[in-house]
Amino acid sequence: MSDRDRLLKMIRELVSIPSITESDAESEPAFWIKERLGAHEYFKEHPMHLRLVETPVEGKTDKLFSLIARVDASAPTKRTVLLIGHFDVVDTKPYGDIAEHAFNPDELAKILGPLYGTDDVLYGRGSMDMKCGVALETDLLEQFADNRYLFDVNIIAAFVGDEENSSAGMRGVLPFIYDMKTDEGLDFLAALNTEPGEAGKTGHVGPMVFLGTLGKLMPSFYVKGRPAHVGNCYSGFSSALAVSHIICESEGNPSLSSPLHGISQPSWICLDMRVMKEGYSVTIPDRAYAYFNCFTTTDTPASVMKSMLSIASNALRRTNEQLLRSYEGLACAGYDGSEFAPLPVKVYTFNDIVGLAREKNGAEFDEALKNYVKELPSGDMRERGIKIVDRIADMSGEEGPYIICFFLPPWLPVRTDFTEDAGDIAVVEAARAVENELLNRYGMKMTEVELFAGLCDLSYAGARVSEDDINALKDNMPGWGSIYRIPLEEMQKISMPVINVGPSGEDPHKKTERLHLRYSIDILPDILKSVIREISARVPTGNRN
Repeated sequence: MSDRDRLLKMIRELVSIPSITESDAESEPAFWIKERLGAHEYFKEHPMHLRLVETPVEGKTDKLFSLIARVDASAPTKRTVLLIGHFDVVDTKPYGDIAEHAFNPDELAKILGPLYGTDDVLYGRGSMDMKCGVALETDLLEQFADNRYLFDVNIIAAFVGDEENSSAGMRGVLPFIYDMKTDEGLDFLAALNTEPGEAGKTGHVGPMVFLGTLGKLMPSFYVKGRPAHVGNCYSGFSSALAVSHIICESEGNPSLSSPLHGISQPSWICLDMRVMKEGYSVTIPDRAYAYFNCFTTTDTPASVMKSMLSIASNALRRTNEQLLRSYEGLACAGYDGSEFAPLPVKVYTFNDIVGLAREKNGAEFDEALKNYVKELPSGDMRERGIKIVDRIADMSGEEGPYIICFFLPPWLPVRTDFTEDAGDIAVVEAARAVENELLNRYGMKMTEVELFAGLCDLSYAGARVSEDDINALKDNMPGWGSIYRIPLEEMQKISMPVINVGPSGEDPHKKTERLHLRYSIDILPDILKSVIREISARVPTGNRN
């Protein structure tokens, strides 16, 4: 079987596994890879180099399993390259009435091919994002196990799930990677990911290398208004109206974007907003929330919180102004109901409202909150975090209107190799050497990008975060350490340079997702080997943390 046929067969088999995030089949690729590698003589001789790791997902009863696979170089060495790849995929809803074929490349080729072409492409959910990368990494491990002289460094691969949700898989394997570093003294030179290029730079197709990854925060707002019957609406304060002003000021606001080196990412986008009200009634809603996706490069949790406090203050002011204009206009038209008087408004951080609730409840507060969190039903961590904020707002006894500003998970730290660190500089040099190789050998130009814009697990492999940033998050994220956990010590201490060199394709997360085969399986396997060799040749030995 040719190399192309072998890789194509592996990708097809992986695509056929419907490993949708948070589905029953999500972990199946980990078992599939373990069985495949486990049949190899190397892993029979080194069974501890193939480990299934349970990586729990907060708020869920189902188990998630990741796989850590390791092949050591022939000559003993501590120098190691970490491969990472996620095997979960987004759902198949975009496929509509052909969703039953989402994991069948042949059927999709028949349906989509006449519209979008079949020239050396492979359709299917996960074909490019990122079952191809997982297959390439698995194949590389097999080749290394066959020939231990292939590299002069050890290779450890972490195959994880939940990347499309909250990165529970990657967060879950960090302690195991940390143990390898501390117990065995492994020197991790760099983390290499194989996410598809188009997922990290929308609209660009072809060879790409990324030398970092975007960060992400979730700015969130809890609005407490005042209830009133709609017939006496001006005696209340609508949380729905206030939260709409938050969205109008924040959504896509260029001033909230976080440019780096002259390049800007999309600004804040609202991911959810809701009135917190059960059932139907003609009562003005007094509780609402909204939370946003916020890409970060130079912005810190503290600077984002400063923006949130300003947005919240403006939203309450504008709500008062709109209600006053409304009342005055209706009064001129003959309305003779209760008069509206602008209400004093307050804005709190989550840390502020916790302090007020603790002051009101005394020594009982912390234990009562701990028990409340423990008894929360399983479910989405965002929903559970909002329930905690709502509970603490009640415990504070504060009367609305006010807004609480806080963060929800997930949090992904920004990471770039364009620093003065010797390891980072060496990885940039390695990338450029590979760019030249691709151009000279294949006549193909590799696009170099500083930050992978699609968000990825490299954030946790390469994180370098200040104590101030961590404290700003811990103090203002409900359920930090309980409904959402990050092994911070391990994450900080394994921090290493990062690089992403993945396959080429089009339309991740769409029904037309497809992999471009020539570059992805004919050329990229050799390029990945070159990346590892260049990293080995250039990154200095020694603890970079």
